[in-house]
Amino acid sequence: MRFKELDGLRGLAALSVVLYHFSGHYNTYYPQDPRPLIDIWWGAFGVQLFFLISGFVILMSADNARQTSDFVISRFSRLYPVYWVALIVGVAMGLIFAVPHVPLAVDVVVMNITMIQRWFLVPNVLDVFWTLAVEMQFYALLFALLVFTRCRLTEKLVVRVVLVWLMACLMVALWAFPTTHGVDPQAVPTSVKLIVNVLLASYGPLFCTGMLAFISRRNGRRHWLLLPSAVIAAVTTGLIEEWVNGGIVALICFGFIIVSLRKETRLLYLAPLQWLGKVSYSLYLIHSIVGIVVIHLLSPYIGRAAATILAFITVLFCAWLLWVGAEQFLSRRVRAWLLRARDALPRRGRPREAAHGGWRRKRSGGPQQVIASDS
Repeated sequence: MRFKELDGLRGLAALSVVLYHFSGHYNTYYPQDPRPLIDIWWGAFGVQLFFLISGFVILMSADNARQTSDFVISRFSRLYPVYWVALIVGVAMGLIFAVPHVPLAVDVVVMNITMIQRWFLVPNVLDVFWTLAVEMQFYALLFALLVFTRCRLTEKLVVRVVLVWLMACLMVALWAFPTTHGVDPQAVPTSVKLIVNVLLASYGPLFCTGMLAFISRRNGRRHWLLLPSAVIAAVTTGLIEEWVNGGIVALICFGFIIVSLRKETRLLYLAPLQWLGKVSYSLYLIHSIVGIVVIHLLSPYIGRAAATILAFITVLFCAWLLWVGAEQFLSRRVRAWLLRARDALPRRGRPREAAHGGWRRKRSGGPQQVIASDS
C-alpha cells in the first residue's frame, strides 16, 4: 500500500519553509525593504518535518537495498544532479543580481559542490543548503549499518542504534545547555558547536522518531520507543535552542506520529499538497534565491505583498521546471548510468536474499507493507 500521506507532509513542509523565507526572513537579506504584513517565523520548522520524513523513508530505502551500492546509487542520483543545477542557478543569480549573503568565492563554490561543506565550516552558497549536510550525516550512519550487516538490517539492531543515539543526543544537549540555550548560533563557541553538529544533537532524535514511525507502521502497532523518542526530540531542541522551539517540535513530532499510525489521512491527499510534495526537493533548493530576487526587484513598483505573491508563483514554476529537467530527466539517467557502471564491474560477494531475516515480526495477518515515494 502506497503511503501517499508522506507526499502531503512534504508538501506542507515545503510550503511552510517557502512562506518563512518570503516573510520576515527576507529582510535579513534586504533590511531596508518594507517589512511583511505577517512574519511566518514558525515556517522554519518545516525543516524538522523534513527530517522526520527522511527518518521514515531512508530507513525503508536502506532496508530494501540488496547491496550497499544500491543505497549509495539511490541517494546520489536522487540528490546530487538536482542540487548541482540549483547550485549553478544560485551562483548565476548571485552574480547577476549581487544578492547579499550569497558567498561566491571560488573556493566556497567549489566546496559547495560536495554538499557537505557544513562539515568543514565552509559557508553555504544558498542558505537552504545546510540541511543537506545534516541529511548526509544520517545517510552515512545507515550506510555504515548496511556495510556492518551486509545489507541484512534487523529491527533489533536498528532499535539499539536508535536508543544509543537518543541517549547520546540527550546527554550532549544537557552538556551544551549553558552555552547554547537562547543564544544566537553564531555566538556559540566553535568547540561546542562542533560536538553538537557532529552528533546531530538537535536533529538526530527527529531521524530516530521517523525510523521508529516506519517500524511501527510496518509492524502494524506503535513501537514502545516511538513516543519517548519524540519527547527527547522536543527536549533536546529546547535545551539547545529555546523551549518555545521545543514545544513546536513536540507538536510536529506527535502530529507526524498520528499520521504515520493512521490507516489513512485523507486531508493530505489534496491535489495541491500532493503536487507540492512531488516537487518539494526542487522547490526547497531553488525557492530562496529566486524568491528573494523577485521580491526585491518588484517591491518598489507593486508593493511587498503583490511582489511576494508573484515570487511564490515564480518559484512554483521554476520548481516544476527543475523537477522535470533535473529530477525526472537528469537524475534518472545518472542512476541508470551508475547502475550500468556498477554491473559492469566484477562482482565481489553476493547480494542478500530477498527475505529480511529478523526484521519482520511474526504477527497474525503479517506486517503491513509500506510503499512510500523516495525522499
